[in-house]
Amino acid sequence: MFRAKSFISFSIGIALFFSPPALAQSQVRVWNSFAINAPLSKNLSAKVGYMKSLRWEENIPQTNFNWYILKVNYELSKSWDMSIGSAWMNIPSADRTTFRLMAEVTHSQKISRKLNLKNSLQAERHNKQESRFDYRLIYSSRLGFRKRLDFLGVAPSLTYSLFFNFGGSPLKYFNANQEQIALKPANGLHRGRATANFNFKISNPLRLSIFYTNQHEFNLVFSETNKINVTNPISGKIQTPFSNQHIVGFSLSYQLQSLMDEPILPQIF
Repeated sequence: MFRAKSFISFSIGIALFFSPPALAQSQVRVWNSFAINAPLSKNLSAKVGYMKSLRWEENIPQTNFNWYILKVNYELSKSWDMSIGSAWMNIPSADRTTFRLMAEVTHSQKISRKLNLKNSLQAERHNKQESRFDYRLIYSSRLGFRKRLDFLGVAPSLTYSLFFNFGGSPLKYFNANQEQIALKPANGLHRGRATANFNFKISNPLRLSIFYTNQHEFNLVFSETNKINVTNPISGKIQTPFSNQHIVGFSLSYQLQSLMDEPILPQIF
């Protein structure tokens, strides 16, 4: 079941990735992060991390946001684990900080002698500072090697994620005669992320990830009154415009002494 869902997810992602709206007017962002992973018991571990997102205005780097995360993970079995946590995102330009609570379940399975597939579903609850949505579901599929390659000790992986939004500030919807027909949140599937990640083993506790992410937004909905990137004909402004981005970054993680038998292949967050 999980394997079939992951292939469907990747298929949707490829189609949306190569669609013209997804490639147009994309912004460039740089994400740099650092995380510490610490085992608390044989099956329990914790993670704390920080990320800075940079954008360029007139060739000058500006902080897009600062992101902080605290997460606890519990390994239920060799194939299943779950985690709970929280994250804060400070946006200096808007002078606001969003906060979210997260819960995630992950299933891992071997699909060949060398490859491993991970599928996860994450549920989020956001505070009122986040106007685009109140709740969000994120389904991700990650295809990677079971062990590091001999070449530079690298662990490459490919991940595709789909984001489903619930709630948030209501948008105004109009008919062809510019008459308002609805005022409601844009619930629906509106974002995808495709990520290529290369994780290098610098030393026993230290790992470095170099990654590229394509973020593309769209309207995969069943109703015209669930769309984002819609124009208010009265004001002429676009309501919740698409946030298409090319993201490149580095992620440094430090693994405290682990109680687990198998080596850990850290992922970006």
